[in-house]
Amino acid sequence: MKHLQFFGKYIDDIIRGKKNLTIRLSKANLKPGDIFILHAGGKVIGKFRVKNIYTKKLYQITDEEAKRDGYNNREELINDLKKIYKRLDLNREVAIIEFEPIEIINNISSEEFAWSGKKVDLIELAKLVLKYDEKLNEKERKILNILIESGSLRKAAIKLGGLNKRYIIRKILKKGFYRLKEKNII
Repeated sequence: MKHLQFFGKYIDDIIRGKKNLTIRLSKANLKPGDIFILHAGGKVIGKFRVKNIYTKKLYQITDEEAKRDGYNNREELINDLKKIYKRLDLNREVAIIEFEPIEIINNISSEEFAWSGKKVDLIELAKLVLKYDEKLNEKERKILNILIESGSLRKAAIKLGGLNKRYIIRKILKKGFYRLKEKNII
C-alpha cells in the first residue's frame, strides 16, 4: 500500500473534503484508481483513492486548484511551495493529484499504524536490535544509531535525506523485531 504525507494543518480540511487535491513535484508513483494511506500531523487520516493525476507547469496552476489544495489562491500556494523547495522554478512541471476518501480512520498514530496497531517504542527497539541481532550489516547499524541519537523516527529520516526515508528505518526495525521474537528476546 502506498502512503502520502501531508502537513497536520490540513487534517480538518481533508476530513471535510475541502482539500481534495495535492500539488507535488512528482506523481509519487501513483496512478488513477490507486488507493493510498494518507498521513497528516503524525496520524493516519484514512484510506483514499486517486481520482485523477495530471501535470502542468507551476505557473499554470489556477486559483481553483490552489483552493482545492488548501490555499486561498495561486499566489499563496506558490509562495508556500517556494518555502519548502528553495529553488523552485515557475516553469517546473508539477503533478496535480486529485483524491477522495474511502475510509476515514484518524484515531491512530502513523507509528502505531506501521506496527499493526501496537504501541512500540522505536528507540528502545533499536537498542535491543543493535544489542542482540547479529545479522545486522554495518549500514543498518549506522541507521539504527542515527535513530537512537536523534530520538525520533522523523528526525532520523530527515538526517538520512528526507521523511520518505522512514520506511528504510522501519524495515530494519521490523526485520530485527522478528529476529528477536524468534530468539524469545522480546
